[in-house]
Amino acid sequence: MEEKHALVSGGTGLIGKQLCQILDNDPEFKTVTSLVRKSKGSKYSKIAEVSTDFDALSSTELSNEVTDAFCCLGTTMKKAGSKSAFYKVDYEYVLAFAKLALVQGAKNFYLVSSMGADPNSLFYYNKVKGKIEAALNKLSFKSLHIYRPSMLLGDREEARIGESIGKFVFGTLDPILPSNYKGIAGQQVAKAMVKQAKQEKEGHHIYLSGEIAEM
Repeated sequence: MEEKHALVSGGTGLIGKQLCQILDNDPEFKTVTSLVRKSKGSKYSKIAEVSTDFDALSSTELSNEVTDAFCCLGTTMKKAGSKSAFYKVDYEYVLAFAKLALVQGAKNFYLVSSMGADPNSLFYYNKVKGKIEAALNKLSFKSLHIYRPSMLLGDREEARIGESIGKFVFGTLDPILPSNYKGIAGQQVAKAMVKQAKQEKEGHHIYLSGEIAEM
């Protein structure tokens, strides 16, 4: 098995933080590069942070090679403030990151998407998620793994009222919900991503919450 070198975007979010911690402790990954808006110095022994202008990702210079790219980029309509701002993060930045990863030699790509992603959805959030999935399918990765979690559970840096209500509802109904609709911890998603990376499974794959939890 060849040495594995990871490239991460969105490493400061709910799933991204868990992902970085797992990669830092995994001996199979020799190097881990995390793209951040402004580096404050990595607290991990193996992870190198690179201050990045996400509006000019194609010009980002990286010193380490890449075999596996992990994308945890994403925002909310409320935080973005407009449809165009949301589209920039969840579509344009994600696609630019994927193209950068290809240039750096990445063969495998792992994306955190969302339950309900569909380019034909009536809901703008789900439509954008579906469109970026379709765009990534056209790129020449040896393997593409897309994770569509349901309600994400875990501690975020910023409070989200809607998610707090959702967690209460999901927690109450959890025993009777189908597996793909149950809430899932961000750490579980991160673990699933790394597990799939180590299995080196070729082709394009989509995982719903139930499958992610089983991993």
